[in-house]
Amino acid sequence: MEFLIRGRFPDVARPVDVVVRDGKVARVGRAGRTPPDFGSAEAIIGPTLFDIQVNGAFGVNLQGEQLRAEDVEEITRGLAGQGVSCWAPTLVTASLESMEHGCRVIAEAMEQTLVRRAVPGVHLEGPCISPEDGPRGAHPRVHVRPPSLKEFNRLFKAAQGCVLYTTVAPELPGAIPYIRTLTARGVLVSLGHHAASREQIAAAVEAGARLCTHLGNGAAPRMHRHLNPLWPQLAEDHLYASLIADLHHLPPEVLKTFVRAKQPRRIILTSDAVDLAGMKPGHYTLFDAGVELRKDGKICLTGTELLAGSSLMLLQGVVNMWKIGAMTLGEAFASASTIPARLFGLKRRFSLPQPGGRADFLVFNIEETKARSEARVVATFVKGELQSWT
Repeated sequence: MEFLIRGRFPDVARPVDVVVRDGKVARVGRAGRTPPDFGSAEAIIGPTLFDIQVNGAFGVNLQGEQLRAEDVEEITRGLAGQGVSCWAPTLVTASLESMEHGCRVIAEAMEQTLVRRAVPGVHLEGPCISPEDGPRGAHPRVHVRPPSLKEFNRLFKAAQGCVLYTTVAPELPGAIPYIRTLTARGVLVSLGHHAASREQIAAAVEAGARLCTHLGNGAAPRMHRHLNPLWPQLAEDHLYASLIADLHHLPPEVLKTFVRAKQPRRIILTSDAVDLAGMKPGHYTLFDAGVELRKDGKICLTGTELLAGSSLMLLQGVVNMWKIGAMTLGEAFASASTIPARLFGLKRRFSLPQPGGRADFLVFNIEETKARSEARVVATFVKGELQSWT
């Protein structure tokens, strides 16, 4: 089967034609007059994406005892249709039994080829986080626990060894040796949902921590102007920073400042999506509370402006960072693909279509509205297979 795709590469003005034949890129050249199967001279062609933090999507929640392997497969298919070819299922703070169940089910799902090629491992966002209101975020305090290698070993075994990374509050008793041990075992440790001091952050980095989980969120709403957890993490060159670029969790000026402090090469874009991502605007129940998913993608507790999760699709975050001037489009794509892949040591390549290579890229349009520039996926090719089209 052959397809003709037309569009512009990131940061390049002139459109190109990409011919895909039997799952491989047969030709890349100047756009011609033949009508394309997908795209247009105004469309954009980019690499597929790697989302390091997904709590759920398309009405499917990864949390709780009801999770089944087919749920993980459903999210995998849905994300592929939105240009995400690689993702890390995230399990938040819960009882040991619930988190163990989640790890076991995700490992079971990874026995299927579709999921295995898309999921490099589980992200454990807890339970070793701050018990304090503010830094704890929406995580249930009753299940917050100090670091325990015995408990981690149970989760690691349930996940069949496929734990990609874990989020830890470095100020907790025993956190530093815990970080050092996990790092030695090849599990990346990220700092998040914490209220650590400069000294505690420095000790965590020395022990091997390499990432900040959604920097600027999962933090106290009020803090000292100088002595707070943000500045040491921004100043530490050994730490990458993941950011939720939905423009709700962090305003544009904060995103731009964080990028300038860390430099684009240390920025990772993520969605931190909950199960309402990909759903229609309306009223729902989330975390046993009434919430409203608004047309602009913001999820709020009903009748308030309080955030209740993210509905972001990662491609929209890429476009947001470009449109607010925080990054070039090419830099934003890298922060959602090659940079996290390199940090986690993945061998998978995220690149633009090249003659002779397997088709692995996305095509999208941008619809300009009064509220925002909205990314609309036209088609996605993942490992040579066409995933979606409109």
